[in-house]
Amino acid sequence: ESAHTVTKIQVPVEEEKKEEKKDAKKSEKSEKKEEKMETEETQENGSDSDEKMKENGAEEIISEEKKKPKMKTKTIQNSLEVTSSKKGFTPKELQEAWERENSMIATDKLIKDRLNAKNAVEEYVYDMRDKMYGNLSKFISEADKDVYLAELTKTEDWLYDEGENCQKQVYINKLAELRKVGDKVLMRSAESEGRQGALNLLGSSLVQVRKVLELVTNKDEKFDHLSEEDVKTLAEKDLEYQGVFNDLCNKVSNQKLHEDPVVTVAQINLKRKEFDDKCQPIVNKPKPKVEPPPVPAEEKKEEPTETPMESTDSNTEQAPPPPADPPADPASADPSSMDLD
Repeated sequence: ESAHTVTKIQVPVEEEKKEEKKDAKKSEKSEKKEEKMETEETQENGSDSDEKMKENGAEEIISEEKKKPKMKTKTIQNSLEVTSSKKGFTPKELQEAWERENSMIATDKLIKDRLNAKNAVEEYVYDMRDKMYGNLSKFISEADKDVYLAELTKTEDWLYDEGENCQKQVYINKLAELRKVGDKVLMRSAESEGRQGALNLLGSSLVQVRKVLELVTNKDEKFDHLSEEDVKTLAEKDLEYQGVFNDLCNKVSNQKLHEDPVVTVAQINLKRKEFDDKCQPIVNKPKPKVEPPPVPAEEKKEEPTETPMESTDSNTEQAPPPPADPPADPASADPSSMDLD
């Protein structure tokens, strides 16, 4: 499509023929009235003639305004020639621009990753230094703590001197060196918090099995379905893992906080799982379904006589036949007297 510009101009609107005829008649009538007015009113005073002149002048102005052509806005489109003064990029130029953009993106990513690695080292130094004086102080010996604090300070000074603009891998290696000591201290803290809870869970499992054995000894109906082999297995496992529990408790009580744990939370949980896997299926063993006792043979024979197939009236009434000689007094119908007869 060719370009174009838009121009708006004012043009007169052609009047209709009817309007022209009306204007002509009105002008003729006005002229006749003026002639009559001039001949008839020559004797009137000057003031009346002045007023009539004003009226005649107003009519002339109105008629002149009506004679003015009406205007309307018309839009005209003018063609516009457009010429391009710059050519598009060639495929080679586009490829070079794309390569430059990717190179800048890769450079920005390297700078960002390097700064993130540096910030990680700095944050770790500040965080571990605060914890060494706080909640982690009891999980490291005083001699080791002094050495570690000195290493943290040395790393901090290095960051603002020689380590200001190092490569990303240099910061990663520096952080890994600091974590060798810091992760051990954090592990000791986590193990100390979780050991007692793990021992409590193992002790609860032992108590549950011991209560079941007591109920079995007291002939409780809830566990009277357990076989002798099941009861024997529960007793053996209870005795075995009670010794394991006591051994773990002794080791934990002798554990020093600033040393690596002899017994871990994972080891305690493993022992509890072994015990539960062997005992819980027996403890939760469902009781067998009790079948109702068999009906005696005599009752089975009498069943057809008790409910004979009769008419609807006999089934609904189900009354015994009347005696041959009913007594006059209802009291005489005692079952004992009937048996005697």
